[in-house]
Amino acid sequence: MTRPAAEPQDSPGRLWELLDDGQRKALRAEAELRRYPAGTVIIREGDRSDWVLILMTGRVKITSVSTGGYDAVLAVRDPGDIIGEMASMDGSLRSATAIAVEPVSGLWLSARAFNSVLREQPGISVVLLRIITSRLRYANSRRTEFGDSTAAERIAAILVDLAERYGVPVPDGTLIALRISQRDLAGLASASREAVARTLRTLRSDGLLSTGRQRLVVRSLHDLKQLAPDEY
Repeated sequence: MTRPAAEPQDSPGRLWELLDDGQRKALRAEAELRRYPAGTVIIREGDRSDWVLILMTGRVKITSVSTGGYDAVLAVRDPGDIIGEMASMDGSLRSATAIAVEPVSGLWLSARAFNSVLREQPGISVVLLRIITSRLRYANSRRTEFGDSTAAERIAAILVDLAERYGVPVPDGTLIALRISQRDLAGLASASREAVARTLRTLRSDGLLSTGRQRLVVRSLHDLKQLAPDEY
């Protein structure tokens, strides 16, 4: 089963965990530690800015305006991930928006400082290239897989993925320990908010899910997996 909200299973990993001590030291020497409250728009799609952020704590959702005019959630970035690297490397406009889902802290580097470190530490460039290639491969496979499934199947797959990535055991099941709204679920599943609401109602009535304000508890992960497409 592939993971719609996460990186592909063959992902090389997160940047920070793949670097050695010398490479981390070189980045820290050029970086500022910056903090962002939950809900902060850290990067805005279409802006011309030239810096990167390596997440140390907190999570960020990556969104982009779809052709239908709604915000599609493309991914969730975790501690150790880097954001903003594409525009900083090629000078292009920001291709997506990054919003702090939780309070975030990270190492902020200007494009000039970041590229200087890459020249001095070519091993970082190799790791970064692997990560970027993996993300592009995942985006392509997601478009193909989502085209062959129903909205309800995609939503079930997203919920399974979130429970496996961010799940915390609670007495009545698995709490998804990530603040996520129905709008976010719609974006992740490439579905309408109406389809999300309808699917959540069905899952609640079937006893597979309980919900609150941005709170989701998967009551039976095994049964929920049966609703997701086999190829996910």
